[in-house]
Amino acid sequence: MTAPLGQPGGGRPRAIVDGARLWTGGGATTLVVTLVVVAGVLISRSVGVPGMAGDETGTLATTSLASYAVMWAGMAVLLTGALHLLLLLASRPLQLFAWAAFALVLMAGVAPFTAGASRATALAAALINLVAGGTAGVLLLRVGRGAVHDNRRRYLAPPAGGAPGRDDTGGQAGARRPRR
Repeated sequence: MTAPLGQPGGGRPRAIVDGARLWTGGGATTLVVTLVVVAGVLISRSVGVPGMAGDETGTLATTSLASYAVMWAGMAVLLTGALHLLLLLASRPLQLFAWAAFALVLMAGVAPFTAGASRATALAAALINLVAGGTAGVLLLRVGRGAVHDNRRRYLAPPAGGAPGRDDTGGQAGARRPRR
């Protein structure tokens, strides 16, 4: 039970956000999303999609490939920052982040069809955007879940008498409590 808001220590218990773990996971997510984009562009070029990071002669244009990958890397960093803010300020941060990430991925999937490119190029870019955005969203949700710690004890206390490593119910001491 918590004390009323007006008293010291009152209000709901606040979760503790491990910023180092969150941003380390965000950096790893950025790397994975960048590699997904590069792989997607290279695969689309290998199957003959025109206009994907290259010109009419078939030469790979590293500038457009790099700008596409850097754009998604920046998006992953921005999503990590948004997740950090939500973890600090929102009451249901992971649920809110999931809906926001879903909306952004949906917009990224539709955006190539509004650019006036050929249908094959737009379809390839939309598929790359959906896979990259979905990867970023799922990985950052997992990172966000792992970066939040509450003030309660996470593990059962060891038994007060009995054999070391065992409790009275036959379970192992230190086993996790089931989630409710």
